[in-house]
Amino acid sequence: MLRTKTRVFLVDDHEMILPGLKIAIESMEKFSVIGTATDGLTAFNSIMELSPDIAVLDLSIPVLNGFEITRKLREKKSPVKIIILTSYSEEKYIREAMELKVDGYLLKENSSRELIQALDTVAGGLKYITPKVMTKLMNSDDTVRKNAPAVLASESLTEKEYEVLKLISEGKRGREICSVLNISESTLKTHKSHMMQKLNVSSANELMLYALKNNIFSGSD
Repeated sequence: MLRTKTRVFLVDDHEMILPGLKIAIESMEKFSVIGTATDGLTAFNSIMELSPDIAVLDLSIPVLNGFEITRKLREKKSPVKIIILTSYSEEKYIREAMELKVDGYLLKENSSRELIQALDTVAGGLKYITPKVMTKLMNSDDTVRKNAPAVLASESLTEKEYEVLKLISEGKRGREICSVLNISESTLKTHKSHMMQKLNVSSANELMLYALKNNIFSGSD
């Protein structure tokens, strides 16, 4: 039985960016880019017509910006999941995105590999916020801190799991963590699974929230 691909729609006003994003996304067989748009009104109409699983929206686009598209889609009860991909890292934009309950927030400075990771996470029903943005939220918003996973005894983690958590708090991911700790990707996956069970969290973002809330970072005891 063939696995159904996750259908993605891309929105960016820079036409030269879209082909590169499409190639990067479709390099993974699980994703299919079903359409693109360079202005907000075309994007909104196309998303309503095509019903993609995920829409990746730039914020600074003509006619309707990314937030306006998101509001209109929410008003129409569209089930599409929204990932914001923008160059804006200022707090006011991040807060507005959180108020609109977007499913992901990435910066254009991030690699295409992280976009793939975000798509994979959001397709799985979780939210994805890039580490730089997550750190800003944690440093500025008491509400976010209060909603972070509760503190558990540090003895609940093994020494290696604690090292992994420190690296996650720095924004390191996947192969980078494996390289630093000299472990395989399957071993890292096992460590993460055990940590999530022990800390009662369900995603890498929640692991980062836990680490930031409890001041767990490289150099800390």
